[in-house]
Amino acid sequence: MKNCIFSSYALLLLLVSLVCGLTACGEATAPTPATNVQPTTAPTTTADAYGTPIVFPTTAPQRIVSLVPNMSEILAALHLERRMVGVDYNTDYPSALASLPKVSNAAGAYNVEQIVALKPDLLLSWGAETKQYDSQLKQLGLKVVDLPLSNFSQTLQQILLVGRLTLTQETASTLVQHLQQQIDEIKTTVAGTTAPSVFFEVDNSTPGKPYVFGGGSFGDNLLQDANAVNIFHNNQSNGGYPQVTDEAIIIANPQFVILTEDPKYGGDVKQVYTRANWSKINAIKAHHVYHIAVAIVQRPGPRLVEGLRCIAQIVHPEKFSAALPAYC
Repeated sequence: MKNCIFSSYALLLLLVSLVCGLTACGEATAPTPATNVQPTTAPTTTADAYGTPIVFPTTAPQRIVSLVPNMSEILAALHLERRMVGVDYNTDYPSALASLPKVSNAAGAYNVEQIVALKPDLLLSWGAETKQYDSQLKQLGLKVVDLPLSNFSQTLQQILLVGRLTLTQETASTLVQHLQQQIDEIKTTVAGTTAPSVFFEVDNSTPGKPYVFGGGSFGDNLLQDANAVNIFHNNQSNGGYPQVTDEAIIIANPQFVILTEDPKYGGDVKQVYTRANWSKINAIKAHHVYHIAVAIVQRPGPRLVEGLRCIAQIVHPEKFSAALPAYC
C-alpha cells in the first residue's frame, strides 16, 4: 500500500527496525507530546536520526534526491520541485514528482549507482528508514540528512529544518505559520466537547495483533488535537508504534475505530465488523468505524493537517457544518 510514511511494505520494515533497536540510533527517548510551535523561530532539533549534528549549507543545493515520500511532500510544499532530481518508489504526491527518476523499488531496495549518477548535492530521508544505505552513500561523499522520527509538532519543526537545509527559510516559515493557523482553528472548533476514546490502527497485516499509533507518535498527537483519547496513549513501546492484541482493544472498548492502512493490510471497514469478538466493542455497535486516506495520516508532512481535520470531523461531526472533505 502507498501508506504510512512511505508504503505499507516500507512501514513493516520501519516497524521491524524499530523493534530491532532503532532507538539506539539516536532515538533514545519517545517523542514529546504536541505543543504549539513558534514557527518564526529557528527549529530546535539540529541532530539527525543518529544523533549526529546537522551541518547546514551556505549555498542552496540544486540537485536534491528524496529517499522517502514525506520528505518529497515537504520539498514540494517549499516549491522545490525544480531542484529535485530523484525520488523514492512510493513518492506519489504531488503528481508532478511521479515523473522523476525512481531511486528505489517496490521492495524498498535503493539503487546506489543510480543515486550517485544523479550527482545529488543533498539527499533527504526520515526515521532511519534508509539506515542501511545512509552510511554507504556518505562514504561515497554524498550529503545525506536523515531526520529523526517525529511527532506532530516536531514535524512542523522539521519543515523549518528542511527550509534551512535548502535555504528556503522564509518559505518554510510562512508554510508552518499557515499550517499552525489551521491546527489552531480545528482545535478551537472542537474545544469544550467530550473527548471520545479511539482505536487508531496503523497496520493489521498480522490479524489479531495490529500495530497502532501509541503514545508520543504523530498519530497520538493528532488525536489529542482533535480532542479524542487514544486508547493506547500510555503505550510508548516500539518507538510509539506498539503492536497490540485484539484482547487489549476489546478490553479498552473504544467509541471509534479509525483505520489508516491500505485494505490489503487490514484497512477495510467492512472487514472490521467481522473481526473475532469485536461485536461487543462500542464502536462496532454504533457503526463508528472509519478509514482515512493513508497518505494524510501516515506521512509526517504538511498534509497531516488534513488528517487532523478528518479525525476531528469524524469524532465531533456536530461541530462541522460541511461534509467530510473528499481527501479524507
